[in-house]
Amino acid sequence: MPRDGTPRGRGRCVQAITCWFAVCTAACSPAVGETVAFSPPTSTARSDGTVRLSRQSQPYVVTQKVTLGAAAPVVLAPARIAFRDGAVSQVNMPITGRITAIHVKTGDRVKAGDALVTISSPDAAAARAQLATAIAEHDAAVQEVARQDAMGTSGVGVDSERVAAKARLAQTDAELARAQTTVAILGGGGGSTVVLRAPIEGTVISRHTTVGAVAQPGGDPLIEIGNPTSLWVVAEVFERELAQVRDNAAVDVELSTRVAPVPGHVVSVGSALTGALRTASVYISLDAAADDVRAGMFARAAIKAPTASSIVLPAEAVLIEDGKTYVVYVKTGEDLFVARKVQIGPSIEGRVQILNGLVEGESVVTKGALLIDGTAEQLL
Repeated sequence: MPRDGTPRGRGRCVQAITCWFAVCTAACSPAVGETVAFSPPTSTARSDGTVRLSRQSQPYVVTQKVTLGAAAPVVLAPARIAFRDGAVSQVNMPITGRITAIHVKTGDRVKAGDALVTISSPDAAAARAQLATAIAEHDAAVQEVARQDAMGTSGVGVDSERVAAKARLAQTDAELARAQTTVAILGGGGGSTVVLRAPIEGTVISRHTTVGAVAQPGGDPLIEIGNPTSLWVVAEVFERELAQVRDNAAVDVELSTRVAPVPGHVVSVGSALTGALRTASVYISLDAAADDVRAGMFARAAIKAPTASSIVLPAEAVLIEDGKTYVVYVKTGEDLFVARKVQIGPSIEGRVQILNGLVEGESVVTKGALLIDGTAEQLL
C-alpha cells in the first residue's frame, strides 16, 4: 500500500477501516429474528431466611398492607329459585268422586277461599246424612238427660236410668264430633257436591285434573298454589367449601334476566349432604324485591366472606413451592422480604382468601413475587 498522500493511498485506508467496522458490527449485533433476552439481576438469599431484592428489580415489585374487612366472594355455587317453606299448598282429593267443574287454570291469581274444583261424590252425601243423624241423636240425648235430672230433683227418678242417659249423651257427643270433622274436611257444598277452595293466596302453578275424571284420596294433587312473593335462592355448595359459608354472609345472586347481581344474604345452611356430588343446600334470602324472579329459574350464587373478618389478596400474590406449599412474601425492610406459609381458600375472579398465616398491618408482595423467588410457581 502506498504510504504517500496521493488520493489512491487515502482511498485504500478508508476501505480498510470500513471493512474492520463492518466485521465488528456483525459480530456484536444479533442475527435477524433473534430475540434479545433480558434477565433482571437475581435476588440474594440471606442466612437469616430473608431475601434481598436487587435495586434493578425493585420498581417491578408492588406491596400492600394487609387489611381486614374485604367482602370478596369465597364460594361460587350453582343455584335455583324456589318457594320458601309453607309457600306452596297442594289441594288434594278429600273423598272419592267425579270432577264436575274446574274454576281455575295455571297462572291464575287466587285468594284464600276462592273456589278451585267442584266434585260430585255419593260418599259426601252419606257423610252429610250421618252428620244430620248425629245432630238429631245428640239433641235427643241432651233432652233425655235433662228429663232424668228433673225427675231426680222431684224424687221420682231412677238412678240407673239417669246414668244410662248420661252415657248415651257422651256417646252421641263422640259421634257428632266425628261426623262434623268428616264434613269439615269435605269443604263447602251440600248433598253430594263438594267444592274445594284455595287454602292460601297465590298463583296456580299446576293443574293435574280434567272435568269428568274420577279421583280418590291419596292420588296426585289436583291443584298446586304457590305464593310468588315468598321465594328464596337455594345454592348447592360442595362439602369442601361448606366451612367457608356463614349465616348472614352477603351474597351476590347472578340471574340471566339481570345485568347486575341481586344482593342477598345466607339464611341457613343445610345440615345434611345430598346426592352423589356431596353438596349441601344453602338457603339465601334476597334483600330487594325482584318482580322478574320466578320459581324454577337457575342462578349462580357468589357467597362472600364475613365482613371485617377476612383477608383477601390478588391471586398472583400467592406462590406455590414444591407443588404443595403456599407462601406469600412479607416485606421486613427496605429491600428485604421473607416467605410466609399461608392457608388459602379458593381463587375466585383473580382474588383469593387467606385463611391464616398473615396478620393485619403487614406489607405483602402483591405483584412481582416471582422476581423474589424465581423457582416457585404462581397461583392462577
